[in-house]
Formats: sequence, C-alpha cells, structure tokens
Amino acid sequence: MKKSIFPVLLAVFLFSCSSIEEKTKNKVAITELLTDFEICKEENESKRRYCSHYTSEAICKYNGITDFENQDGSYLDYKELFTAITDSPLWKFLGSAEDQKVLDDAQNLANRGFPVVCIDANDKHKFAVLIIEGECAKSRKWKLNCPNSAAFFPSKKPDPYVNKTLNYAFKKPNGLELFVKK
Repeated sequence: MKKSIFPVLLAVFLFSCSSIEEKTKNKVAITELLTDFEICKEENESKRRYCSHYTSEAICKYNGITDFENQDGSYLDYKELFTAITDSPLWKFLGSAEDQKVLDDAQNLANRGFPVVCIDANDKHKFAVLIIEGECAKSRKWKLNCPNSAAFFPSKKPDPYVNKTLNYAFKKPNGLELFVKK
C-alpha cells in the first residue's frame, strides 16, 4: 500500500508546482510582442523613435517581470537599459559573447525561464537583444554557437525579428555583454 501512494503523491505535487509556476510567470508570447511592435512602428512612422521603449517592454512582458516598467506604466527607453541592468543588484553579468560557455549558459538559462539580455556595450546607444527559448546554432561568421534571440530595432532598418541567432543582430561578438536576472 505504501509503495502505491508515493507515486500518486509525487504526481500531485509535481502537477501543483507546475501550475503555480505558469500562473506566476504571466508571459506574453514573443511572436505576439513582435506583432505589437510592428503595429507600433506602423502607427508612428513619422515619429521614428516613438517605439524606442519597446525593447524594455518586450523584456518585461516576455519574462513576466516589471524591472524596466516606470511607475506610470510606461517603459524605459532602450538607451537606458544598460545602466538599469548594470546598476541593479537583481541582474548578474554572465560574461562576453566571445566566450562559448557564456553563450551556452545564456541559452540554458533562457530555456529555464530566466530573463537573459545581450547588450552591445561598445555601442553609444547600448542596443539590447533578448535571449529567448530555443537552441544554439553555429555561426560561421562568429565561429561560435549562438543562442536564439529576438530584437526590436527602434529605427527603420534592420527589421525586428524573433527566433534568429544572436549573430543576426550583431556583426561580431566583440563588446557584447550578457546578463541574467538572478
């Protein structure tokens, strides 16, 4: 009798834990975020930088966090993300995108539900890209396996994207820094 109860109790426990996790994450699908961003850009074509908050919004909504949301419900401009992340005790520096172990860790963490962001520290605007669930794939250009990503470029070009490897957004890994929310 004791042996037959244990598997049942274990199954109930695991089921209840998984449903709690899903309720607390409250994630928005990355493809839905891309559609919303494209609508934002289309509606504000004359105001080129109007949607510059969208990277922060996407990071928050995709990961179910509020780190970059202002008190009034707006989101940080993409230029403010680097400082917000590096100044926050909640975000940890993973390392440089030139290191294969860092790229592998970034993908693994994103797959486990942790918010992961890659920022071009050498760029004057500190452009940020989300690392999203998926698999690493080989980049011949970088000679590294790159994590899956999504980007919401505030300018007209390049086009925003989801489900492309990190090297799609950046020509080379130099100066790219990866961060994870603890």
